[in-house]
Amino acid sequence: MPDTTPRGYEYPLYSDTQNFPAQIQALAEDIDADVQSLYDADQAARNAPSASLGLTGPIQLIPTGAITTVQFSFVEYDNAGMATLPSNIAIVETGLYLVTGGATFLSAATGGQAVLLRSVGGLVPDIATVTKAPATSVNNLFSLVALTRCAAGETITMAVLQNSGAGSVLQDAQLSVTKVAP
Repeated sequence: MPDTTPRGYEYPLYSDTQNFPAQIQALAEDIDADVQSLYDADQAARNAPSASLGLTGPIQLIPTGAITTVQFSFVEYDNAGMATLPSNIAIVETGLYLVTGGATFLSAATGGQAVLLRSVGGLVPDIATVTKAPATSVNNLFSLVALTRCAAGETITMAVLQNSGAGSVLQDAQLSVTKVAP
C-alpha cells in the first residue's frame, strides 16, 4: 500500500509490489496537480479586485475645521470597475481588503492635520486615522494602511482635516484597495 508525502505525492513502500512505470506516472500526476493548484491560486490572487485613485499637484484646498473628502483627479489602476472619480472605490466582492492611503499637505505653521480612511455602508465607519502637528518648513506626509473586512456595495473614501485657522492645500494623495482573502 503506497504512502504519501505531506504535499500529497504518492510513493511506494519497500513492501509494495514494484511497478516503476505506474509509480512514476502517479508521481508525475501528483506533481502536475500540485503545480496546477499553485498556478490557479496565483492567478486568482493576481486577478483579485483592486483599484487605486490618485491626486497630483496642489489641487485641493482644504478648509479649516471641516472633515473634507479628498477629490482625486485620476484612476491609477482598476481591474474590477471599482474606482469612481472623484472620490471613492466601491467594493464589488465581500472579503478581506488591504486599504492604503497617503496624502501630503503643503507646509503650514499652525494647527494640526489628519487623514482618515473611511467606509460608507461597512461595519467600521473610520477604518484608520493618523494625525500630527504640521511641519513649518517641509510638507507633511501622511501614510495609512489597514486590513479590514468589506462587504459588496461598501464604498471606501479618504478624508482630511486641518485646523490651521485658514485653508490649507493638499498637494497629492493616493487611495488603494485590494482584496487579499475571501
